[in-house]
Amino acid sequence: MTAQPARGAFGTQAPARCALVVAASARPSPVHAPEQQPSTASQTSASSRRELLTAVALTAAAAPVGLLRPAPAGAKGAAPVDPGDWSSPGLGAPVDPNAPKFVKLPSGVRYQELNIGSGPAASSGDVVLFDYVLRRSNGYFIYGTVEGISFQPRDVPTAPVNAKLGAGELIPGLEEVLAGMSPGSKRRALVPPELGYVGGGEGPQPPTFATKRQLETHRREPLLFEVQMLRVGGRK
Repeated sequence: MTAQPARGAFGTQAPARCALVVAASARPSPVHAPEQQPSTASQTSASSRRELLTAVALTAAAAPVGLLRPAPAGAKGAAPVDPGDWSSPGLGAPVDPNAPKFVKLPSGVRYQELNIGSGPAASSGDVVLFDYVLRRSNGYFIYGTVEGISFQPRDVPTAPVNAKLGAGELIPGLEEVLAGMSPGSKRRALVPPELGYVGGGEGPQPPTFATKRQLETHRREPLLFEVQMLRVGGRK
């Protein structure tokens, strides 16, 4: 009688099962390839692009609004032809060499001639109609009679001011600026506090509670006016 080889619990031959176990244990363990790192040249290129974009963004953000606008054609330091630009970066912005120079009056009021009009020049006793934008000397917006200026809400009333020069209706500094202006003229002026809203109720006054409060908060500091003469003469 021939002897049969011993079988395992599930009917497989024991030697064969051992051979499979040995073969499995002899398999080499998988080798993981190391992660590829970006080359030094790629890192340098990406870093350079990021630095360039950052520098361009900072330069654009730091430039004042007025300096980003193209200069009027044919302008050589004279007043701009277009009176529709009401942007003012404030006196803290870098000086634009092409901008008109400030003229200082004996009272201390300083102004720039932004546009020269035509027709009769305003003087004491004349009834004038004008638009204005009021800011702090650093360019911070307070109020304007021109719709769509800065961040002024649309529900704030905007209308030109009608006043008689020499009648005490306007702050003294603004009267000095308006004197000599013709229809179409535009000036930017810095009015010192002693020639501004000394009492607090002088004209021109903003129309709403919020704008009046802004003026009351800053009336004891130099104020920056941009004014455009619309009409000289007529009735109030």
